[in-house]
Amino acid sequence: MKGITLYAFPGRSRAERVSWTLDELNMDYNLIRLDLSKGEHQSPDFLKLNPSGKVPVLVHDGEAYTESLAIMEYLNSISETKHLIPTSAKENYIFRNRLSYGLTEIESYLWTFDQATRLKTLYSWPEGTADDCMIQIRQNSACIDTWLAEHKYISGEEFSLADIYYYQIITWAQQYGIKFAEHTVKYLTLLESRQAFPEALKNQ
Repeated sequence: MKGITLYAFPGRSRAERVSWTLDELNMDYNLIRLDLSKGEHQSPDFLKLNPSGKVPVLVHDGEAYTESLAIMEYLNSISETKHLIPTSAKENYIFRNRLSYGLTEIESYLWTFDQATRLKTLYSWPEGTADDCMIQIRQNSACIDTWLAEHKYISGEEFSLADIYYYQIITWAQQYGIKFAEHTVKYLTLLESRQAFPEALKNQ
């Protein structure tokens, strides 16, 4: 695949979902890690690609693409050799159900918790926001153990983009003390054993 450039931050960010997807799909790409200390994410050239100054940004044949899950699905759609989205109606429904749930019921609370704690110098939230978010994270993450008790992967028996997404969701929650069942921890190890597993997510 020609003409692909991925912009990311150093270390762990949502851009690692995209780099993992690119490697799973065996796509060649140029990786540019922006130096936050130098404000490279706020440079005029980068803001032309994404006015929010956020990553990931993927440039393909001169066109800029943003939002990690949308980029992942775009890459899957242009792949000529491999696909990581189920095609049958029921399996595709389960796949999209898992992604929708993660976005609305888990990741949104994780991100708000981050803003109300680790990033509180940049964001302003009412007192008690972090505690309320943590209640939701604990409650809403419980279904992950149930899904993985029934299936090898998040949306079924085959590896998909949903697994790339949920690896970050589960490990993000673990950073804040959320405990998962033993079989879910083994699932993470299974994902980490994949050849395309990104270096930036290791040891984090």
